[in-house]
Amino acid sequence: MKRSIVFFLLINASTLVAQTATNSAGSGNFNNTSSWTSPANLTGTANILDGHTVTIPANYNQVYANKITFSGTGKLVLSGSTSKWVPATNLNGNPPAESLSFQTNWFANTVWVNEGFAAAHYTPWLDSYQGWSAGSANNGTDYLQYDLKSPRWVQGIVTQGRANSAQWVTSAKIDVSTDNINWTTAASNLILNTDSNTKKYSNFSNVMYGRYVRITPIGVYGHASMRMGVLLRDDNLKSCNEIKMNFPNATDGVYVIDPDGTAGATGATACYCDMTTDGGGWTLVLNYLHLGNTNPVLVEKSSALPLLSSTNLGVDESASATTWGHAIPSYLTKFPFTELRFYGKTSAHGRVIHFKTSNANTLSYFKTGTGNMVGVSTSYTALTGHSAYLPASTAHYIVDQGNIAMTNFPMYLVGTYHWGIRGGGVRWEVDDFPNNFANSTYHQIWIR
Repeated sequence: MKRSIVFFLLINASTLVAQTATNSAGSGNFNNTSSWTSPANLTGTANILDGHTVTIPANYNQVYANKITFSGTGKLVLSGSTSKWVPATNLNGNPPAESLSFQTNWFANTVWVNEGFAAAHYTPWLDSYQGWSAGSANNGTDYLQYDLKSPRWVQGIVTQGRANSAQWVTSAKIDVSTDNINWTTAASNLILNTDSNTKKYSNFSNVMYGRYVRITPIGVYGHASMRMGVLLRDDNLKSCNEIKMNFPNATDGVYVIDPDGTAGATGATACYCDMTTDGGGWTLVLNYLHLGNTNPVLVEKSSALPLLSSTNLGVDESASATTWGHAIPSYLTKFPFTELRFYGKTSAHGRVIHFKTSNANTLSYFKTGTGNMVGVSTSYTALTGHSAYLPASTAHYIVDQGNIAMTNFPMYLVGTYHWGIRGGGVRWEVDDFPNNFANSTYHQIWIR
């Protein structure tokens, strides 16, 4: 199996509807007769009372609990054909790890000399050049916290010490929460590192359910300093859409997905998920925020996806290694999707391109680089804010463009309205025909 540890740079908040507790190592009484939308309590013992039915939605394929008891006619209904109950003590021997380096994934209540994120003493992700150092050597209340962006099944943590100094955390208390308010202790005194750089994989006694993972150092060597990642019990999710289906409260932000699953050859990657627009579940595969009067080269990505940062016209992201670029066909075809979403705007006018399509020619063209987008003019759905003439006015298509299929005029009305991202080598166009690179433009393509 592949062990996936992804480090990158990034973006929100959700409220779970169901039981009030987050996770429970003790007992929980379940009285709900309607569908249950959060498996928060089931890591302990669940008691389903007489006359009550708890229905687990189909998208929760595995539900973890140490024990489930039934009183009288109490019932547990697993809606999905593959849904099952798994003991919370069953742990994955090779868990994937997540440790993204975007600021919104992290929170620390103190940092040495109050340094800001990504400065030397606040670089908390795995394999960073230094690490997080608490505001004091070890006071028992300083903590580091990671936000998974959606509630997930959490098996443990992976930690390192400070990279450039003999400082590390030898033991810690770990708490988990779904809402950043109510916390449950996953481990009261977890044994961690014995040196600066070796990764220590540490399991909890039970699989826990939560979005936020907080680590409070108890024992330290030299100073409370560390780098951290989260071990996920189940992370075979292949797309943002699968994340949304399995975790309906997931929010916009950066996630780790594995397009062909843990058994496949394609590695896991960080991606930006839009969990809001048109029901959510969109994965960003093309992102170009271009400054007018510049003509930077495109970046063809064959093993990573572009992420999202600014969305403001006039910002130049061409130097960004993470947010500028597009997936080429040989990589894009690794991802499962049946829909495409286009978004574009320009400083030249106020019209906005925003639509989705399942047009078979367009899907095939972007996956193979061969063919064209014929048929998209009558096979699309306008989304919020769409005011452009494209794609309805589309009458012409450049064909067989290979790695630049998504950028080099895949749809246009000749001399009038164009989708061009450095098209012809010099033209940046959004529903217009300036025939140059003078305007600031923004192009996105998403898959679902």
